[in-house]
Amino acid sequence: MATYQQIQKMIQFPKFKAHLRVNIVPGEGVLLLCEDTASALHGRLYEQLVPLLDGQRSADDIVAALAQQADAAQVYYALMLLEKNGHIAQATPHIDPATAAFWHGQGCAPETALQALQTKRVRVRSVGQVDTWPMHQALQALGVQLTTQDTHVDLEVLLTDDYLRTDLAHHNTAALQAQRPWLLLRPLGLSTWVGPLYVPGQTGCHHCLQQRLARNQIASQFVAHRLGLTEPLPLAVASHPANLAMACQLAALAVVKHLAGVDSGLQGRVLSQDSRTLQTQVHVLSRLPHCPACGTAPQPVPTALQLVSRPVTFAQDGGHRATAPEHTLQHYQHLVSPITGVVTELTPVPSPVAMAHVVVAGHNHAFRIERLASLKHSLRNASSGKGMTPIQARVSALCEALERYSGEFTGAEVRRTASYRELGPDAIHPNAVMGYSARQYAQREWWNARQSRFNGVPEPLADDARIDWSPVWSLTEQRHKYLPTQLLYHAAPAAAGSHRSYARTCSNGNAAGNHLEEAVLQGFLELVERDAVALWWYNRLKKTGVAVASFAEPGLLDLHAQYQALGRELWVLDITSDLGIPTFVALSRVSSGAPEHILLGLGCHLDARIALQRAFAELNQMLGLAYSGGGGQLRIHDGETLAWLSQATLANQPYLVADERVPPKQRRDFPPRHSGDLLEDIRLCQRIVEQKGLELLVLDQTRADVGLPVVKVIVPGLRHFWARFAPGRLYDVPVKMGWLQRPLREEELNPIPVFF
Repeated sequence: MATYQQIQKMIQFPKFKAHLRVNIVPGEGVLLLCEDTASALHGRLYEQLVPLLDGQRSADDIVAALAQQADAAQVYYALMLLEKNGHIAQATPHIDPATAAFWHGQGCAPETALQALQTKRVRVRSVGQVDTWPMHQALQALGVQLTTQDTHVDLEVLLTDDYLRTDLAHHNTAALQAQRPWLLLRPLGLSTWVGPLYVPGQTGCHHCLQQRLARNQIASQFVAHRLGLTEPLPLAVASHPANLAMACQLAALAVVKHLAGVDSGLQGRVLSQDSRTLQTQVHVLSRLPHCPACGTAPQPVPTALQLVSRPVTFAQDGGHRATAPEHTLQHYQHLVSPITGVVTELTPVPSPVAMAHVVVAGHNHAFRIERLASLKHSLRNASSGKGMTPIQARVSALCEALERYSGEFTGAEVRRTASYRELGPDAIHPNAVMGYSARQYAQREWWNARQSRFNGVPEPLADDARIDWSPVWSLTEQRHKYLPTQLLYHAAPAAAGSHRSYARTCSNGNAAGNHLEEAVLQGFLELVERDAVALWWYNRLKKTGVAVASFAEPGLLDLHAQYQALGRELWVLDITSDLGIPTFVALSRVSSGAPEHILLGLGCHLDARIALQRAFAELNQMLGLAYSGGGGQLRIHDGETLAWLSQATLANQPYLVADERVPPKQRRDFPPRHSGDLLEDIRLCQRIVEQKGLELLVLDQTRADVGLPVVKVIVPGLRHFWARFAPGRLYDVPVKMGWLQRPLREEELNPIPVFF
C-alpha cells in the first residue's frame, strides 16, 4: 500500500489525461480508449473513482468522498497506480482541452510544453534558392519564439534546395562546435524532405548524410564533376503552395515537440513525401564512426582473425547460416534508402518464372565512372541477389550490395608502401592470385582493346616497383602476409598519386555473413565454384549429368515444370573438381528454333542439396535479368552476353551437354561433408586446400558504419573463371583426374571467356 511519503508526492488535483476516453463498464471496471491503444482497469473501485477524477478534487478529497465505500489505503494505492501507468495528470483548466490532449498524447505535461515554447528561441535561415517566410509563419502560428540573433538560440531551422550545398557543411561544423541542434528541410521538389534533426553527440551529423547522399546521387555528381561545378545542380525546382506548406508544417511540428523535450520523430531521420503518390518514407541516418566531422579517426592496425564455434541454425536456402534471413533483413533494413542508405533500393525483378526470385540493389559503386558511356553502363550494373524464396532473394541482394560497399577503397586501410623484393617472404605476388600467363601479358593491348567487362589484363608488376600492400591473415601459417592493396579493394590506386594498374580487383572470394564464420565459408565456396568452372569451361570437358529428381526437392521439380512451360529445356552438370566439394552448373535453352538463348547458373556447397539450390537460383537470376523487360525480349545490353545468347548452341558448345556414356549422378553420390558447425566446416575446407599444397588467406573488410561481417577469402593457385591462363591447375588437374589424356596448350583453350 501507499506510504506517507508517496502520498505527499501525488498529483494535487488529478484528472484523466485529456487524450483518453473514459468508459465505465458496469460491474466490471473501466475501459480507457485512445486512438491506437486501450487499457482495462478491473474492479468496482475504479468505477467509483471515475466521476471523482474531475480535476477539482484533491487526492484527500477523493479518499474522503469514498470513505464509506473503500479503505483509504486502497484508494491512495489505486490513484498511485493510475499515475504510475500514465492515466492521470495534474488538471490544467486554463489550457484548451484539445491542446492538452495533444501534449498528453506525446507523453508530455501540457504546462511543460507551453512553458518551453514561451522561453526557448528558434532561428530560421536558408541556404540556396528557397523562401523562409512559410517556415516563419508555421512556427509563429504554433507560438514559437523566433530570433535573428546568433546567441541564445536553442534550435536552428535551415531550409535549402539541395542537401549537398557546401554552405551546409560549414554550418554543420559550427553547429558541432557549439553543440547546437538544428533541423534541415527541403520544402521544394516533387519529393519534399523534412529532417534530419541533428543533435550533436546523439545523431549522425550533416557530413555523415552528405557522404551517403553523394554516393547515391551518382548521375548528378557525375555531371557536376565533369562540368567543374563547385556547387551541386539543384534538382528540386518544382514547387506548389500545398507541398511547401505541408513540409513547413511538419517541420514546425517537429520543432515544438523538440523544444518540449519529447521525441520529434525526426531526430536522426529524414521524412520524404512524394507528391506524385502521396507516399511517405522514413530514412534513418546512421552515425558514421569515422566521420571526419563528428567521429573519431580510424586506427588501422593489422589484427589476427579470430574465428569461433558457430552452430548452424538455418539450412534451407542460400547456404548454412547461424541466423535466418528474416532476422538479417530486419537488422540491416535501415541501410536501404536513396537518401541515407548504403543501398538505394531493393527491387524485385519481373520474371517469366514464378519461382525465379531475383532482386536488384541499386548501383554497384565498385565500377569507376569516368565517361558518359560508363555512367550509362554503371546505372544498369546494380548488385543483385537470388533465392528460392522472395525473402532470401531480398537478403541476398542486400548483403551483396553491402559486401561491395565494404570492399571499396577509402584510404583508411592498413597499407605499407614497398616493393615485392623488399617485402621478401611476407609478400605474395599478385599474379599468384590473378593467374595471367606470360602470353596474356605480351598480348595485353589486344586483350584490353576488346573492352571486355571482366577479361582485361593489367600491367606486369616489376619486383622493384614500390606500391601499397595490405596485410591478410593466413589461416594456414597463422600470421600476416601481404598482397597489393589494389588487388584487395575496389578502385584502390597502386600507390598514392599513381595511375598504374598492376592488379585487377574483383568480387571473387568476397562474402558477407551474419558472422565472420558465415562470411569466410561463403567466400571460400565461391573460390571453389569458380575454380571448378574454369577447369570445365576452358578445357571444354564433358561432365556427368545430375538426376535432379533424386534430391526430392519439390521446389526444384516445380521449377523444372515452369521452365518447360516456357518452352525451355533444363538440366544440371556435376563439375565437382579434385577438391571434392559438390559443384553444379544448371543450364537451360530454348527447346526449339534459334537462337537457343543458353543460360546457366552455378552452385557450390559442402551440402550438395544447397549447391543444387544455388545453381538453380543463379539460373533464375540470369533468366530474370535477361528478360526483365517482359514480352520474351532480351534486356541485356552487355555485348559479350548478347553474343553468347545469340550464337552459342549445344552443337557448337558440346561441353554444355551431359556425358551420355556415364549414368547421371544421384543424391546418394554426394555424402554430406558439413558438420553442423561453421568453424568445423572452415577447418575441413582448410585441410582440403592444404592437402593440395595451397594456402588459405582471409582479409576482414567489415566496415564500422555497416556492421555486417564481410571478408575476402584468397587461395593463391585456385583459378578464377575469367580468362586467366597461367600454368597450374587449369592444365594439370584435368590430366590428374583422368578427364584429359594430356594438358591442353594455351591456344587450345576455349576461345570464349566466361562473360559473367
